[in-house]
Amino acid sequence: MSRIRAWALRVVTLGGTPHGVAAGFALGVGLSLVPIPFLGMLLALALAPVLRFNPVSTYLGTAVINPVTGSLFYFSELWLGMLLTGRPAPRWQELRALDGLGWWRLFGELLGPFLLGAAVMIPAGAALGYLLVRVMVSRWRARNPAPDGAPDEPAGS
Repeated sequence: MSRIRAWALRVVTLGGTPHGVAAGFALGVGLSLVPIPFLGMLLALALAPVLRFNPVSTYLGTAVINPVTGSLFYFSELWLGMLLTGRPAPRWQELRALDGLGWWRLFGELLGPFLLGAAVMIPAGAALGYLLVRVMVSRWRARNPAPDGAPDEPAGS
């Protein structure tokens, strides 16, 4: 739990407006859910300065979806897409019987539900990340105001 607390403290103490910090985090989380590993992270980090979002917060948002947690999120996108399309999951016996061509066909069949699940989870994850971080930053700053004369919200973030 102390690692999560330390990570949250890093986010809430970043410079910039609460909106800039929260939007950067949301951008990082949302684009990291793009089902092509590392593409979303690179896009998020490239867009953060253009959109004037906090780049460190964006990077921290991309770290939520990483090689350890990525498979869980990507599986969730597939599961949600299959649920929304009403398609049943293949049985284990069917999967064990697949050869190379069978796996390729299965990939083609599951691509649509996978992309549908991603299309739902990306904005949902970004919105949830934005709200959570915005509230955390605002509450932290209300309880821990910056000392007089210290810039707590640099322009452009």
